[in-house]
Amino acid sequence: MKRRQAVLSLIVVLSLPSGLEAQWTDAQLPKRGELQVGIAGQNITVDHRFTPDGSKQPLTEMFAAELDSRLVPPLDSLDVLLSGLFPALGLSTPQASTLGPVRYDVLLERTRVPISLTFSVVDWLAVFTVVPLVRSQSFVGTQIDSLAANSGPESSAFGGDPDAFFTDLSTGITSLDSIVAEGTLPPDQQAEAVALLADARLLESGLLQMRDLEYVPSDSGGNGRQLSGFYADLETGFQAFEVALPTLSFAGPIDADEAQALTSGPQFGIEPIQDRDTGIKLGDVEAGISVQPLNTFPRRPGEDRATFPLRLRLDALYRFPTGTPPIATRLTDIGAGQGQPDLEFRSTLDVAFGSRFWLSVFAGYNIQMEAEVERLVTSRETPIQLGAYTALIAWDPGDVLTLAAVPRFNFTRNITFSFLYAIRRHGMDQVTPVDPVPDGAAFVPSDLEEGSEYNSRSLGFTARYSSTEWSGDRRSGIPVEVELTYLNTTKGTDGFVPKRNVWQVGLRLYQQIFR
Repeated sequence: MKRRQAVLSLIVVLSLPSGLEAQWTDAQLPKRGELQVGIAGQNITVDHRFTPDGSKQPLTEMFAAELDSRLVPPLDSLDVLLSGLFPALGLSTPQASTLGPVRYDVLLERTRVPISLTFSVVDWLAVFTVVPLVRSQSFVGTQIDSLAANSGPESSAFGGDPDAFFTDLSTGITSLDSIVAEGTLPPDQQAEAVALLADARLLESGLLQMRDLEYVPSDSGGNGRQLSGFYADLETGFQAFEVALPTLSFAGPIDADEAQALTSGPQFGIEPIQDRDTGIKLGDVEAGISVQPLNTFPRRPGEDRATFPLRLRLDALYRFPTGTPPIATRLTDIGAGQGQPDLEFRSTLDVAFGSRFWLSVFAGYNIQMEAEVERLVTSRETPIQLGAYTALIAWDPGDVLTLAAVPRFNFTRNITFSFLYAIRRHGMDQVTPVDPVPDGAAFVPSDLEEGSEYNSRSLGFTARYSSTEWSGDRRSGIPVEVELTYLNTTKGTDGFVPKRNVWQVGLRLYQQIFR
């Protein structure tokens, strides 16, 4: 039996703890008795993901469904009718009826404004808290590929006036029947007229049955073209006997609103797919401590400078699940938080190679703890599937290891530029049901584990202006640092990896509280 696959839960797309992206990539601590106030504006967007084989896939392909008899049961009635009608008319086997593929052009965006306070009790020990304000949005555009459809709504067929069409068709058939009944035609024409009448009555019967259906063949589809060609031959034959038939037209394609209505509702476990906006909410609040066990950078005038100054900072933090989690029934809702707590450890090492070149090395390990949350349980091929349902699950996200190297070049005493290289390893999620699984469910909660384990690589840069020394000493004027950071996920393998684009502008100010 083919193993069930699962979609990467949307919560992972943007809610993953920001880690390196939200960090100032250096091991600097405020001086003893000093308060560091930081505020940042961060924008994260996702419109692609990496699949397990490393290829890049637009989210549009993830949010897609073929509107066939699997999702639109009334198309079954049309298929049954055509399967009997086409052989009787001598036509080729009909194609399976479809209204075409519907795709949702999705862009997910999260804007974060983390406000941080860091206070150094002594030179080597500080406490900090981060309070993020978050706004998550999704932008959705519905597209229906009408060129790939071979069916459409009956209401748009028969010139929009079925009564007039079938009246004129019946009149034409009756006229030719009267000519045949007179028996005045030559034998070959008489036989031809009789054959035309038989085909016309058979087609009329089939078209009358279509009139009672919700969907009929479309003008652009293969089934509609076959029927139109057969009808055109009838028209030519009737014209030879000076009998006119009405113009036959089949259905036009459904529009985007109709397509959206067909891919939502309780049978899919989701609401209509549309734009979502959380508004400005409180995100997941962090609190922690920082320790600096090693610092050979000069901190006071007159101190000797080490050949290769080193500075090590160790952080431990707890992330509270204060942010509003995603709403499971809203497929493109990503919430303001994950809905579960984290315990994270970080270390940053700074090394100076002369006065121009510096290197920071970052390592972080995030232990994501278990929590009970509501999720949409469905397939990874496309979330828009019959058989999807929402369920309360015990979700234990995989731990996250982040490693980064940040070489920095000091243009002046105030301006520096850095390159960012980061790799991330996300462990497999563990998902177990809290409530009983529905009988005969197409998917089970453990399907959500598929694709959750992955590796990713990100590249970026940082530009910084600072009125402080790299060592952490202060110069005259306002002690302020401004940093612009960009980070882009360039590679993902082994699972489903959101391709994130991250822009961040940060500001740090220092205020001496006591000496």
